[in-house]
Amino acid sequence: MKTTQKFYKMPQALFSDKFSQLSNDAKILYMLLLNRKSLSEKNDFNDENGNTVVMFSNLEVCRSIGCGHDKATAMFRELEEYQLIRRRKQGKGKPDLIYVSNVECEKSADMNAEKSQCATREIRVGECGKSARSKIENNQIEKSHINQSISYHIAESQIKDQIEYDILTERYSEGVVNEIVSLLSDTLCSDEESIRIGQRCIPRSTFNQRLSLLTAEHIEYVIEKLEKTPHKIHNMRAYLLTVLYNSIDTLDTDSLYGN
Repeated sequence: MKTTQKFYKMPQALFSDKFSQLSNDAKILYMLLLNRKSLSEKNDFNDENGNTVVMFSNLEVCRSIGCGHDKATAMFRELEEYQLIRRRKQGKGKPDLIYVSNVECEKSADMNAEKSQCATREIRVGECGKSARSKIENNQIEKSHINQSISYHIAESQIKDQIEYDILTERYSEGVVNEIVSLLSDTLCSDEESIRIGQRCIPRSTFNQRLSLLTAEHIEYVIEKLEKTPHKIHNMRAYLLTVLYNSIDTLDTDSLYGN
């Protein structure tokens, strides 16, 4: 059976003289952040000023790159020093909002020059007192673009790509993974104004923003939680949706305390 391989994209500009002192680990982190940024763009995950934001905690960096907390912190600082990212704290234990700048290479005016002048295009981050997520919840933003025109097939394909479906089905039951993909696709394509999560009704826009943060790690976490659940689950789809929604926060919390 033919296996489809997936690749990350690394900007060539990172290997120019301008970034010669940037560590290779920091370059890898920037590559991961660019990939996460593309997912945020697909799902309209923006702040109150319309800028694309990314969430990538230190714990995620440690798991993805295989490093310690101090190393992850140092890499983030390197990227900030080179103006490749900006971070904005949300407070209350929530991960920082990350703004990822694009690296651009502009050809020198001298056509005989052998080198290009590379620069980063910065995103200006507006000052505000509340986090982007709180702003979304409070301002009742209209349905995101992904809801207005997306078909089930497109939603399913996008979700499979986002959660690395091929890898997950090699590790876990294909039926369980398909059930999760089906649930997320159905919910994403629904025209309901709000989604019930446990005892709460969450605005659709907020749910979609949250969905854009799901990764393969969150799905693995949810499947493993299901396997450990001792009691019978009467409404599996409602339970799954709640666990998936909450996994964005609980995955890092459980990892921190070794659960």
